[in-house]
Amino acid sequence: MSEPPRVWSRRRPINYAKQAEMVGGIAAPLLAGFSLTAIAQLVAGRDQPWLAGYAIALFALSAALFLNTLQFSASALSYAATPAERLDYNPEASSDTEILGVVRKRQWEEMDLRTRYLKRARFCYGAGLFAFLAGLGLIVVPHQSWPWPVGRLAGVIVIGLALLLEVLWISPVRPERLLPKESKVAAPPMPNEGADKVFGDPARDQVVSDLRRCVELLEQITARAGTLQQTGDGRPGAVG
Repeated sequence: MSEPPRVWSRRRPINYAKQAEMVGGIAAPLLAGFSLTAIAQLVAGRDQPWLAGYAIALFALSAALFLNTLQFSASALSYAATPAERLDYNPEASSDTEILGVVRKRQWEEMDLRTRYLKRARFCYGAGLFAFLAGLGLIVVPHQSWPWPVGRLAGVIVIGLALLLEVLWISPVRPERLLPKESKVAAPPMPNEGADKVFGDPARDQVVSDLRRCVELLEQITARAGTLQQTGDGRPGAVG
């Protein structure tokens, strides 16, 4: 069964633009800073790890990818205006279908651009995080034969698991138990899908509005009667 034509283009999840804010505005700049700091420490330090050269290359790659993530995320957010915001900037659309058509056309175009930029941001972030973790793992690897120190061995194992999780995260085929994509929870059945609770009951709202109007009229009549009585009491010759 085909869906009816939509007024606005939308993606699931509806609030997925927040991901661009978190990834491009917070996580990517912080990790890029950590990568650049690690490069500076490895280059300037005297006692370098065994695989310092490879680690520097991976940290440089991760810093570049995180900076690209920031740029792609910023570009995606520039197209993140909601339909309500677009109508606020174009109030003429409420009375001119031609202007409304232009607003709709631009919303569909910019939603597509936002999705494409966000996909690039996700790719750069995932690849940058993979390079960052790999560089961190190369720093931890000790320059000695087996057995390794317990702390170094534990660090390599933890980073290896993190790398495996990142591979699963960016892979198109994810284990459903670990990284679920869909939920099987169903909304409880309600009459008219709960439209009366979401949008209100028109008949009930009309009754409430009529009662409110009646109360206002009664207050006006009472105030008017009080004014006339005071006027009558203040006239010359009025009977006390």
